[in-house]
Amino acid sequence: MKKILQLGFTAVTAAGLIIISCQKTNNDNPTNPNIPVEYVTASITGRVVDNSNQPVNGALVNAGTASTTTDLNGNFSFSNVSLAKNAGFVKVIKDGFFEGSRTILVNAGVVNYVSMQLIKKTVSGTVSGSSGGNVTVTGGGSVVFTGNSFVNTGGNNAYTGTVSVSTWFLNPTASNFSEIMPGTLRGINAGNEETGLQSFGMMAVELTGAGGEKLQLAAGKTATLTFPIPAALQGQAPATIPLWTFNDTTGLWKEEGIATKQGANYVGTVSHFSFWNCDYPYSLCDFKIICKDQNGKPFYPCRVELKTTGDSISRYGYGYTDATGYAGGKIPKGKTLQLKLYSQCNTVIYTQDIGPFTATADLGTITVNFTGTSPVMVSGSAVNCSGGPVTNGFVDISIDEAHNRVAITNGSFSMAVNRCSDAPTTAAITAYDLGTNQGGNATTVAVNSATVNAGQLSACGNSLVQFLNYTLKDTNVSYIPPADSLQLLSNINNNFALYAYRKATNDYEKVYLSFNATGTGTVPINYVYILKNNRQYVQASTLNMNITEFGVAGTGYISGNFSGNLKDSSSNVILPASMSFRVKRKQ
Repeated sequence: MKKILQLGFTAVTAAGLIIISCQKTNNDNPTNPNIPVEYVTASITGRVVDNSNQPVNGALVNAGTASTTTDLNGNFSFSNVSLAKNAGFVKVIKDGFFEGSRTILVNAGVVNYVSMQLIKKTVSGTVSGSSGGNVTVTGGGSVVFTGNSFVNTGGNNAYTGTVSVSTWFLNPTASNFSEIMPGTLRGINAGNEETGLQSFGMMAVELTGAGGEKLQLAAGKTATLTFPIPAALQGQAPATIPLWTFNDTTGLWKEEGIATKQGANYVGTVSHFSFWNCDYPYSLCDFKIICKDQNGKPFYPCRVELKTTGDSISRYGYGYTDATGYAGGKIPKGKTLQLKLYSQCNTVIYTQDIGPFTATADLGTITVNFTGTSPVMVSGSAVNCSGGPVTNGFVDISIDEAHNRVAITNGSFSMAVNRCSDAPTTAAITAYDLGTNQGGNATTVAVNSATVNAGQLSACGNSLVQFLNYTLKDTNVSYIPPADSLQLLSNINNNFALYAYRKATNDYEKVYLSFNATGTGTVPINYVYILKNNRQYVQASTLNMNITEFGVAGTGYISGNFSGNLKDSSSNVILPASMSFRVKRKQ
């Protein structure tokens, strides 16, 4: 039977530690004390999709004190943000969805990866604020309210009108449970100790008034929640189980109450609403691994899965390696586990039985043999607004929900695009002329063989209002919204941080540029960072930048350019580089 449980990994390290069982529950007492919060600086990249697995564009993403938005592919990126090492918290907010989040063990100084699915929010039912009522939860279960129990969240004023109740039951045996649940399955128990959690059912509930205002339960009032116990877990469900509420500040669960088993359900009362969870605690120990390919390069992002074997509790968890090939986190103490490593195409490329462990499980470096994906050769030509060949531009090839870029050379282009499937599909191909900052309309072509002829494309008709272009030795790269994430943030000290990010097939690319400016002119660059082909490039010496446009906050744009040298951070090889950009100024 397929269990659903999660073992936590450092995100990029991963979705924390999650465990869901299929067999008899053991009484593993939590032993990990709640330690003081330690903060580290790291970078975060990730992707957000809905519960139909479609990319979510324009969602607000918060990590520490930084914020950004997802691009057309649901991708986002942060550079050098301060996060809690033991519980780095990434939260996603989008109208029409319940809040999503992921809590990770942060690997400092590198790029950490997270992923999550947002749950679409629909009204499950309504009740009268004065008389209360019963609402059936979407997916199973119920919520019962008593009368005169509601207040307006903003002013704490009594509310007696119609209450709209949005709900969702998160089944811990569902295949996507680890993606749609908030945070991680770790929590702080009543004894102020950190523990792993094994879920028997989870629920999201939100209340709104007739005017769309947010509501909560009044002080001293409670509601009764009924959680259906999945059939696969009913034989292992204890008679009583702790209730846990999700803390969207710490990113961890907090023990708060007890639920009692009544037939095939758990029933408990709550005094406020967030995500609620019926969980049994278990002991943890640390886990770490480094994954490299057959050429000795870090394998990233590699999905790392662990599953308990030969145990009365079947537990499963996953995480992703970071840009150095590292993954780590917390796993069940004293359990035998099966380790599986997956390629970016979600195929198993390594399997090993490990454990049991009573202390840190350090597996060292594991080498995997990855032969790659199925390439499709896409070629064609591109002309500018005058009908001549494009001499300084590129083509964007969108296929299988990933964007790939290739330079246009003397009006022609050709690129081998790696796919994870040979199934017929379509590609949207768009040509851009960087000499005139113009782009054409996307041309849709069928992809049903190993070669695709896109024909002649026009790079004309759409002005590139925002862009970032750079050249690193002989490699030209461009970021164009909305297919790419491109934004400029600033603070009251006139410090600007420019972020560019995108996901190509089986690869993540990003740019981070920091500078101070109060107008046009020459300014020093504080920091520049490029991630390309899993290699990191930083400035080799002091660099200056020309600010050629400095618009007003909110409506204007900032443009700039620089030339100089960058170095490969792993080999220290010096490479000539140049960069130009134009980005809307938000602040």
